[in-house]
Amino acid sequence: MNYQDLGEHATTLVTLVGVFAGVSGLLLWRMLVRLEKKIDEMSQHFCACREELPERFVARFEHEVEHQGLWEALNYHQHSLRGRVVR
Repeated sequence: MNYQDLGEHATTLVTLVGVFAGVSGLLLWRMLVRLEKKIDEMSQHFCACREELPERFVARFEHEVEHQGLWEALNYHQHSLRGRVVR
């Protein structure tokens, strides 16, 4: 065997492995950047949602005794066949 000929092939192989490693690193970096952006968007969405929660749900004062009728009407009502609310 002529070992000088294998030296040229080894250099080509190392160069190709280096190029593929660089491309793989670049693609991994892009994927991590996009994932970070998605995580930031999701975090902002949930933080904004948390700020809106008091407006969406029944306030605490409606659990008090003088507001019990409203609470019962909200939770214990029925619907007719036409979709209207029947208490």
